[in-house]
Amino acid sequence: MIYLKGYREKTSEGWTIQITKHITEKEYNSHKDSLADANKINAMTDVHNLVVRNGSEFLDYSSRLKNEAKIDKDQYFEANRLLVNFLSSVSMFIDYGEKYHSKYFGKDKMREFQNKTHFFYDNHISYRFIAILRNYAMHYGFLLFITHTSLDGTNGLFASKKNLLRFKDWKHVKEDIEKMPELISFDIHVEIAILFLKHLYESFIYDIAPIVLEGIKYYNNLIKESNGYPPILAKSKNEIDYKSGILSLSDFNPNDFAKALEVIKNHPRIEVNFTDERRDDIL
Repeated sequence: MIYLKGYREKTSEGWTIQITKHITEKEYNSHKDSLADANKINAMTDVHNLVVRNGSEFLDYSSRLKNEAKIDKDQYFEANRLLVNFLSSVSMFIDYGEKYHSKYFGKDKMREFQNKTHFFYDNHISYRFIAILRNYAMHYGFLLFITHTSLDGTNGLFASKKNLLRFKDWKHVKEDIEKMPELISFDIHVEIAILFLKHLYESFIYDIAPIVLEGIKYYNNLIKESNGYPPILAKSKNEIDYKSGILSLSDFNPNDFAKALEVIKNHPRIEVNFTDERRDDIL
């Protein structure tokens, strides 16, 4: 196997590949590892944004229903769809959190992440309620099915405590539900769960930021080496394939690094300072 380093260059005929150096397999893997760091932060950010967006869409829709004179079947279905989307994204976020902590930081960090989720589960009703609600939605049915109009004429969709308790796998949440009113609104529980997940997300960003910043610095150095063109890594099976232009390319989008840097800069507990020498070169 032949390993190579180079860059993409835009010409009048389009983008072409310029190979600048033959490198060893060890150097190739080292480059890839350093340049992959931005994706560690972007993937987790995308999942967290999905949680926030799904939660916000449900809360906005639920709020609009309170002003409706009558709630029809389509609105009932849409409210349940949005709620199920939110619950699924919460589960996805927890799964991603465990996977990325284990993959990038090791089992100790993964257990630290799990301990945080367990603490939230053990000590906060809304968090554990939302965590188990997905199981109900997946295995039992829709959650919202009661239209209720208050004395002041405000409508809304609610779950029945009686019907929820027919589900047999609530675990510790059963005692919580028994203390809830007969008609249960999910809005406040969704809002609180989003806050807890934001805390988990920001903790992840705080831990991984130093690694990602090193990767961004590494990428900028490669751009300088290639006179401002996007760097690439390549490999070819043998000399014949290489001379024939048969290459397997690893391309690195500068937007990924810019996005990762923006996430870090927006973190409430991280301050990123650039020296004058680096300011003009940073993504």
